[in-house]
Amino acid sequence: MGCPGGLHVVVSLLAASVMQKLAPHCSFARWLLCNGSLHRYKHPSEEELRVLAGKQRPKTKRDRRMNGVTDDKPLSVPRDIDLHLDTSPITTVDALVLRYFLEYQWFVDFAVYATAVYIFTEGYSCLVEPQREMNLGVLWCLLTVFFSMYPFSWLRYWWW
Repeated sequence: MGCPGGLHVVVSLLAASVMQKLAPHCSFARWLLCNGSLHRYKHPSEEELRVLAGKQRPKTKRDRRMNGVTDDKPLSVPRDIDLHLDTSPITTVDALVLRYFLEYQWFVDFAVYATAVYIFTEGYSCLVEPQREMNLGVLWCLLTVFFSMYPFSWLRYWWW
């Protein structure tokens, strides 16, 4: 194994450039979460909860004082109400607020590009049989393994 060959370096640089340019616009990880297969429940409004609980909202301040209801008192809802929640597919805006979503997106996209570089360089190595060229696709795979261990170190400190 000698120094990296010309095509391996060119493919690696091309993949890094494509990854940088396409990541904000086209992401495999974002598509996995936001393609319509995952749904979330929409929470009901306070008025819907009041109707289901059978409680009326006092209209004036005088009515509130007479009934003992104050503005800072939270609405209590019985557990046995017939509540049906609507669902909606998860969108990108919903996913952006998830913790570690951006790290997940970057890692999955990097793993996809690393796999593509590895497959291309292995195919090239099988067809041409270069001499004294180091396969940089293996380096991309090692970086993927390293980057997958990095979030586990965060979780280790977060968990304890």
